[in-house]
Amino acid sequence: MAMISSRVKRLTLDAMLLCVAMMLSYIEAILPLSLIVTLPGAKLGLANVAVTLCFFAISPFDAAIVSFTRICLTALLFGNLNSFFFSLSGAVLAYFGMVISMILKKHFSFYGISVLSASLHNLGQCVAAAVILENPGIFSYLPLLLIFALIFGLITGAIITPLSKLRVFNHA
Repeated sequence: MAMISSRVKRLTLDAMLLCVAMMLSYIEAILPLSLIVTLPGAKLGLANVAVTLCFFAISPFDAAIVSFTRICLTALLFGNLNSFFFSLSGAVLAYFGMVISMILKKHFSFYGISVLSASLHNLGQCVAAAVILENPGIFSYLPLLLIFALIFGLITGAIITPLSKLRVFNHA
């Protein structure tokens, strides 16, 4: 009985975090961020709050499922095939960044994890753009993206840190 209850709770938390990630993706899609940041493709990465919480509070496997499902649904609802590949390539590298930070757990706060994930996400998106556009010159854009990864990663880390202390995530 406890196993079923645990599975139900886990599935419920996954669904809740997927919904939060989708809502945050939608908010990012309608936010006029281009009025503040004139960098094409720059996003806050708010959906990563839900994925990172899922990774550390539930499991890396659940986070991969939540992330992939969000990417698919977001591409269907707000994007296109190119946005799917950009998001997927960024998410895969960000996921590996979280795996590394989990292995080196003592050395990373949620701020560090978020900055690392945002940086790797931008690197993954540059790789996808260079492949899709057949233009390696895209990588000249990376240093500027990494500056924003630092800023937005710190913002994401500031959101995740207090949320990670909520009871629902400490007993997942």
